Amino acid sequence: MFSKQVGRSATRTNRLDGGSTFFRLVGILLGFYGAAGTSVWAADAAVDFESEIAPLLIRRCVECHQGSHPAGGLLLTTRQGLHAGGDSGPVLDLQHVNDSGLLQRVADGDMPPEKQGRSQQLPDEEIQLLRRWLANGASWPEDRELDYFERTNEMRAGRDWWSLQPVVRPDLPELEHQAPPDNPIDAFVWSKLESEGISPAPPADRRTLIRRVYYDLIGLPPSEAEIEAFLADDSPDAWPRLIDRLLEMPQYGERWARYWLDLARYADTSGYERDQEKPYAWKYRDWVVDAFNHDMPYDQFVRQQIAGDELPDRDQQSVIATGFLRLGTWNDEPNDSADYQYERLEDLVHTTSSTFLALTVKCARCHSHKFDAITQEDYYRMASAFWAGPLLGGKLGGPTAEQLGYDDVLGWTDQGPTVKPLHILKDGERLQPLEEVVPASLSSIPTLERPFDPPPSGAETSHRRLQLADWITDPRNPLTPRVLVNRLWQHHFGQGIVRTPNNFGFLADPPTHPQLLDWLAAEFQSGGQRIKAMHRLILTSQTWQQSSLHPQAETLERRDSTNRLLWRFTRRRLDAEALRDSLLAVSDELNTSVGGEAFKPTISPEALEGLSRKTAAWQASPPQQQNRRSLYMYLKRGLLPPMMTAFDLCDPTLSCGQRDVTIVPTQALAMLNNRFVHDRSERLATVISEHFSSDQQQVRQAWSRVLQRPPSPDEMDAALRFLATQTQTFSEREESAEPPRRDPATQTVAAALVLHLRADQAVDSDAGDSRIRSLPDLSQQGHEATQQDRGSQPQLVAAGIGGKPTLRFDGKRQFMHLAGQILQGQAQTILCVVRDDHGSGHREVISNWNGRAGNAGSSLFLGLTADNTVRFSDAFSAAGKITEPTKPFLLTAINGPEQASVFQNGRLLKSAPTLARRRLDTPWVIGQQGNIDGEYWKGDIAEIRVYNRALSDEERQTVELELAKYYDLPRPTLVKAKPKPKPNPMQEPLSPQRLALASLCHVLMNSNEFLFVD
Repeated sequence: MFSKQVGRSATRTNRLDGGSTFFRLVGILLGFYGAAGTSVWAADAAVDFESEIAPLLIRRCVECHQGSHPAGGLLLTTRQGLHAGGDSGPVLDLQHVNDSGLLQRVADGDMPPEKQGRSQQLPDEEIQLLRRWLANGASWPEDRELDYFERTNEMRAGRDWWSLQPVVRPDLPELEHQAPPDNPIDAFVWSKLESEGISPAPPADRRTLIRRVYYDLIGLPPSEAEIEAFLADDSPDAWPRLIDRLLEMPQYGERWARYWLDLARYADTSGYERDQEKPYAWKYRDWVVDAFNHDMPYDQFVRQQIAGDELPDRDQQSVIATGFLRLGTWNDEPNDSADYQYERLEDLVHTTSSTFLALTVKCARCHSHKFDAITQEDYYRMASAFWAGPLLGGKLGGPTAEQLGYDDVLGWTDQGPTVKPLHILKDGERLQPLEEVVPASLSSIPTLERPFDPPPSGAETSHRRLQLADWITDPRNPLTPRVLVNRLWQHHFGQGIVRTPNNFGFLADPPTHPQLLDWLAAEFQSGGQRIKAMHRLILTSQTWQQSSLHPQAETLERRDSTNRLLWRFTRRRLDAEALRDSLLAVSDELNTSVGGEAFKPTISPEALEGLSRKTAAWQASPPQQQNRRSLYMYLKRGLLPPMMTAFDLCDPTLSCGQRDVTIVPTQALAMLNNRFVHDRSERLATVISEHFSSDQQQVRQAWSRVLQRPPSPDEMDAALRFLATQTQTFSEREESAEPPRRDPATQTVAAALVLHLRADQAVDSDAGDSRIRSLPDLSQQGHEATQQDRGSQPQLVAAGIGGKPTLRFDGKRQFMHLAGQILQGQAQTILCVVRDDHGSGHREVISNWNGRAGNAGSSLFLGLTADNTVRFSDAFSAAGKITEPTKPFLLTAINGPEQASVFQNGRLLKSAPTLARRRLDTPWVIGQQGNIDGEYWKGDIAEIRVYNRALSDEERQTVELELAKYYDLPRPTLVKAKPKPKPNPMQEPLSPQRLALASLCHVLMNSNEFLFVD
């Protein structure tokens, strides 16, 4: 720090021999100048180096003046360094202490230097202390070396910080006013409450407890039947048996895996502008679920994620576990790839250290940590464990399948056993390398500090990550068990014992119950590091089972508003996943299938507006897939589902130890207006109506399913009045509404035809040269095809496809305009009889693409690519390849409520989910891509038919056979038509009575009783 002010001091009146700024600074630090600059001598006042001077130098000076590259060349950690001086010469003059530059600089306030524009001048008493020390000869024990982090002070944590100390199981505290509790947790909590003169809240009732434990362990509500069965079970082991049953359910792993995925910054895409998919990321998610369900010992859980590829018994699952290291963002176009590798290195260091150790090691990338006992060398020590990996590229920033040893795995491994040198970087700058780092553990816990060994002979990796994992899981490492049990406590109580779960350092929130934290850590280690045992321990405590209501709540809220003493249980709002899952559960729609690829939820067009390729970037999954648990939702970093983010889904860019928990108006608006919530209330109303006819029965069922209890008499009366009022309102609306339009899905094939162009109806141009000016629309819908510009008119070939008249387009500028908006709804069937002369690049048969009107990514078109791949809009841009395109063929494209499909000559090429919503109101053309003035069709078009709905298989085949016969095309193979499905009551219009019941269900789903857990 002293070197930063050299230029400024050089401009002062020269009071130092040779102009050295450091002489005067030493004198000031050593106290030979008083506040007014006068010489003060007090040699008779003894100064103790160890208790007075060492703490002062560590606190004020050593941050900058330590290590192999101290500021200004002045080392202030040893006696020799102090006496040697710095780059500007000696800083001590013990014969003429008034001329000591060090003292002068401190007295003038030059040192320590300013921070963020604020002076760091030492208090007068500290200046006087240094002055007295110098006056007594500046004694310094010969072998004493100061360590910046040797002790904690008011500015930073040292290596004596509480979280770095060994875990020692404390004795259980004795209670003065209560008998010893059965559960040790209660002894620690009640002891602290006793010391404050507070009694804990009374026990919660059993109905509250079963709902609480269901959400705690599986994230789903119990049914009323399950609640009643538990209430009727008066056996003494009813509670522990219920806990065990829930812990053995597959839904337990799904619930607790979600917490871990927040720490692992899980997402299914890479982020940045391209936001590419991370193939098989979902396998890591499933691995975490399985690990929780099988109660994998925590040390094994850690080792597999950091070094599953380096384990002696490595297998595909342990390699999948290393997906933990692959889940960070990936930029395939960084400004500087050489710099970007250090950004990726920081992500790996930060995620690993904050997740497993709750240390912010990344803050030491440019300099030693400002607040915690983490040196800059420590940062690069940990970074060295990942330095051998594919930081600069590879397959989406990771290794190849050959390197991993398995196909279809998103994992991590080293590039080889030999690792290029990693240097500590001055200020974190790549172009300012300092000394090479020696791979090793952190120095924060001196008793565990150790260098990493070279890899064994014949190894394929560096084995550094395995040694890092061994250090993290060393039974003597105090951080690992403390951090884990704190996370468990956090998710059971809403807050951890340490309320900053990813930071156990100096800026952390101090533990509310430090002895309890250590007792839990010791218990966890002695129990084989099994997480389910800790669940049982916590859930059987009276602290967890107490009520959220306290008789003295008003008084205690003023004393302890954040409930740090645990005098009551904290009411919590459902998180985003539990809320969505609960809506599906109470409406009897939840798909409980476990594992597999993610589903994409339906996202509104408004939310897609931010994407450059809107609909092509997002195709919603079929409805049944979307009814899976929210854990399996596809998480695209650039498009997180708005309904989930409204309820505080975390940003997966960085490891998240604790989500924000907000209660804001937008959440109420989302619950009231979101289509997903309305669909659930309408579905629940339909299910109830199909089984219960009377209003009283329906009200009881709504309460039972949503709130898992019967309504009170007052609630029943209010609900019946509500149903009557709403039924009348909806009936009046129905009577005053216009007659409903006929559903296109019920139309005959002929009635559904909205465009029909056939070349034999072509009208020649006036020049009589076989150029075509117009084609009438045989569907009688008025969508005539025209082209007034002779240079853009296609030619009529009298004996074209099948010997029938055909329009021939030259692939240059020939196309035709269509009159009016062809389609009104999103469902359609398009059939084209064509021949392709293999024009270059993309080429379209029919399109409404219009860039100027903002309809680039959301248009509808049908055409081919350069390699003969069918494009059925940008949303289905790889719809299968055409075989023998230069021969005439029939191309069929269908978009229906369940899927989109493309056929050639009746043969299915490819199917995909229903096209994302298309914009259909811009002008239509045939023969090119909308108004792009390009992508012209080169070849023949004999006939085009467009229907305003998805034809059934039987209908499609009938039309295809008709066209194949007429144009002498290959006959499509007829497939036996599937039996018509029974009408889906969910797709039928709801009656006023059912709408009223849905409205009541919607009210209950918006109630605090549903949204919160007591």
